[in-house]
Amino acid sequence: MRNLKVLPLCGILLSGLAATAEAQGSWDGRGYYVNVSFGGQAQDETLSGASTFDRYGETGAVASAQNIGGGPFFDIAGGRRVWGNFGLGLAYTSIQTKSDGAVSVRVPHPILRNQPRDASTTISDLEHSESAVHLQLSWLMPITNEFKLMFMAGPSFFSARQEIATISPQDIGDVAPFTTVTINNITRSEVKDSPAGFNIGVDGTYHLTSRYGARIGVGGFLRYTGAGADFPTDGGDGSVRVGGPQAGIGLRLRF
Repeated sequence: MRNLKVLPLCGILLSGLAATAEAQGSWDGRGYYVNVSFGGQAQDETLSGASTFDRYGETGAVASAQNIGGGPFFDIAGGRRVWGNFGLGLAYTSIQTKSDGAVSVRVPHPILRNQPRDASTTISDLEHSESAVHLQLSWLMPITNEFKLMFMAGPSFFSARQEIATISPQDIGDVAPFTTVTINNITRSEVKDSPAGFNIGVDGTYHLTSRYGARIGVGGFLRYTGAGADFPTDGGDGSVRVGGPQAGIGLRLRF
């Protein structure tokens, strides 16, 4: 009999917990969200190239290397609930950075066999830019009525652009007495790629107030996104990773 009396009490308790979970788990308003964030991306890639040329009956060589580093970015995202605590959205990220490149040459001697001469130089402010559209399937997990987490994952579509430094044999100075060579000119050129990759992350939102039918708050996110890009270089495979670990903070709207 005692167990029979406990059952209704358990039912009431479970019903209450379910109602609380449903209340906390429901999306605000009509289930729409907009996130505007500023943050930073960590990235450490090296783009290298190598080529050869014929001079004085021997083979000369040109090599280049430049770092692709991370930097600040802007991110805007929006979406809505589609079923239960699941939602679907899009995010757009844009990042622009600059880095230095190193170029070196090895030039055969016009008189002495197997006595090449070397020269090297650097070129500054080679531009790198990435923009990406992230398709995000999301799941909302309420921690309290004011603080909620949103887990997200999906494919990412990048548009990447990179400035590269190149030298042609005509850019190399070689005059008597032929003890040294000089690099007279470096050409800047631009390569592009549009690879597809993925994204996965979590966003935390703390609601501060309600205005004009929307809940306004602040939040931050951690995300990893990446794809393999191919930037053609002379004699190099040009394969680098775009994207990387990201973190951002900003404004959160729910309505």
